[in-house]
Amino acid sequence: MLPGVTGTLGVLVAEQPHYLPWLDFYEQVARAGRLLILDNVQWLRRGWQRRTRVALPHHVPTPEPSEPGFQWLTIPLEGAHRDSLISELAVDTEQPWARKHLQTLITLYGGRPYFRSQVLPRLEPFYAEAAQARGPGSLLRTLIASMAVFYEPLGLAPKVVLASTLERPHPDKTGRLAGYCVQLGADTYYSGTGSTLYLKPALFREVGVRLLWQRFRYPEYPRGREGRFVHGLSIVDVLSNVPAEQVREWLKPSPWGPFAPPAG
Repeated sequence: MLPGVTGTLGVLVAEQPHYLPWLDFYEQVARAGRLLILDNVQWLRRGWQRRTRVALPHHVPTPEPSEPGFQWLTIPLEGAHRDSLISELAVDTEQPWARKHLQTLITLYGGRPYFRSQVLPRLEPFYAEAAQARGPGSLLRTLIASMAVFYEPLGLAPKVVLASTLERPHPDKTGRLAGYCVQLGADTYYSGTGSTLYLKPALFREVGVRLLWQRFRYPEYPRGREGRFVHGLSIVDVLSNVPAEQVREWLKPSPWGPFAPPAG
């Protein structure tokens, strides 16, 4: 593994599996002693699990803030039902989605300074393997593999645990997360800001687990196009435009706050 960032022992991050995630996800991973993949939850048809945001085509100007400044890449599914769990879903092998997605990314990012050196050599083997994935569970395997494509260049090596291998300790969503912390010996749960809408901090306090909210400042970087900067695009967008060593610096803990390195 390249020199970079090291997770903090005792910190748990729990995320549903995502397709080629965004930079904020990797900052969470950089803080985590363990990464818990929530594979035992229902999938969301219009959620982020099987799709990712990438740049608009070069000839399309970035629209006004009231309109999306991105396009989606979506993995097609076979026989998915509304109550299916993520772990049960199968990729639709009748569609050549892997080849199409790779070609779209080459078209969008092939001219960017770091795409061919630090992105394409990792995407090609990923998509070659993803094209062969089939049957129940193939979506989960593909998503987890996509999350891991850029761990090594970012200096990350998370210890990954599937939630389906643990006891489901509580009917409430927050209670389950707190219970997972207890089962895995974590004393801190590091959560994305979106969960402020539903997490109940009291349930973490009851089991002696500290709840921390992510406060990552998403850096802006040149993308080779005019118009406003669009946040939340795939890590592919980041690493096509920024050298990996710079991204590793972004992922390091700040010199203050709960993850600050000890004073020398």
